[in-house]
Amino acid sequence: MDDEALVFDMGLFPAVLPVRLRYSEIHFWFDVREHRTRCGLTSYAMRLLDDVFRLDWKVTVGQDLREADPLGEIESTKASSELYAPMTGRLAAINREVVANPRRLTVDPYAEWLLEFEGRPEQDLDAARYRDYLAATWEETQRLLKGQA
Repeated sequence: MDDEALVFDMGLFPAVLPVRLRYSEIHFWFDVREHRTRCGLTSYAMRLLDDVFRLDWKVTVGQDLREADPLGEIESTKASSELYAPMTGRLAAINREVVANPRRLTVDPYAEWLLEFEGRPEQDLDAARYRDYLAATWEETQRLLKGQA
């Protein structure tokens, strides 16, 4: 990736955080483009999930969503998790190529957007604030992961 990026050290596989993007505390990245926002899962989320093999959306294009509304489910070799809307807005597009082959997220999560919304996120973090958030919650995350192992 040719963007300037920050790194959050997660051990063997660090999470890369491109500075040009914005982030949510639920581990989505935002690429804001005029009146639309593309979003996907951060490298931090992908490192925790590992190899994603299924995405199942419960939402449809054109649907109005509120931040934290259920979107669907993601399944990987490590976990199955619910996904929630990272922002409020009308769902403008779902990346069908990624739905058909979710393993693409594992290769480069910033090259593969999942959803596109009309509007802009009301709450987001720059890369430095997101990295600080990850650092502040890392100990608890590790405890949760060890409890699941």
